[in-house]
Amino acid sequence: MAGLFPLDKVSIIKQGGEVVGFRVNGKEFYAEETGWADAQVSELKGFNTSSIPRGIWLRPLDGNLIVLEGGISRNGKGRGVANMDVHVYRKYWDHKFGAGQYFEAMKEALAIRKRTNHDVEFIELEDDGAHLSFRYEILLHEDMPVDKALQRFKEIVQEIEGHTERILEKAEISPRVLRDEETYTNEVLLPLFRAMGFNDVHYNHGKREFGKDITFSEIDKFGVRRNYGVQVKAGDLSGEVQSDLDKIIAQIDDAFTIPFLEVTSREQRYISNLIIAVSGRFTDNAKDKIMAKVAVRTVYFFDIEKVEELLTKYMKRQLRK
Repeated sequence: MAGLFPLDKVSIIKQGGEVVGFRVNGKEFYAEETGWADAQVSELKGFNTSSIPRGIWLRPLDGNLIVLEGGISRNGKGRGVANMDVHVYRKYWDHKFGAGQYFEAMKEALAIRKRTNHDVEFIELEDDGAHLSFRYEILLHEDMPVDKALQRFKEIVQEIEGHTERILEKAEISPRVLRDEETYTNEVLLPLFRAMGFNDVHYNHGKREFGKDITFSEIDKFGVRRNYGVQVKAGDLSGEVQSDLDKIIAQIDDAFTIPFLEVTSREQRYISNLIIAVSGRFTDNAKDKIMAKVAVRTVYFFDIEKVEELLTKYMKRQLRK
């Protein structure tokens, strides 16, 4: 069962011949009769998802606070799985859209993500009139430390919920979204690229992004895979701010020369096209100044007007005026 942590030592805990939990690296996790075991976030370190015995689900908590509306386990290949169970009581539902309408939109968001990333699966929607239970599954494509898996699950949930809101709203982008790079990426760009039919759309934010906040691919008319990278920036990009231009130029060089790890195939890939996407506009000849400094020419510039054009075409959405 060892994964990235080769010293994982896992043993099953039994009582009366029944499995009641497991012990890993000195930590004990006891499951209820249903196979669920509460686990504080601080305990979810030092072992991989592959160390969780099949049939046991960890429910992450921070004190008494539920961190994830579901549980973490593993599949037969040792990869992390989150079983999400969103339960609402209509009487206390305070969203401006009805609960049924909200979850139908979420089901649509899951279907779009499944076509491109193959890492989510709608399970069921139960509605007895007073209560609604919406269940879906998230699958990671690799074994990883369980705390890292939890963070990835939370990011995917955020993307799905953001896409759900965009489906519900006729006005696509609010000023709040435009001001924050991560929100703009999660709630606008990722759903857009999926709606456009690209494959393997992934958010690669962090220290190891190497100029590529987003990566995705397509198979062109000649049957050749084309890999894309996207560098995202909130607000305007001005040609008068040399520090911003220098940073973008360095990121362009990294984006093309350093490969990225495609999580589904586990292959190292290089991009052939790079998009610089801003939530504002390119001002003071920023595009010309960037292109004068880079050797490659397969760099495209998406300002908010271009993004709005694509949203209207592929998602029937528009900017909030």
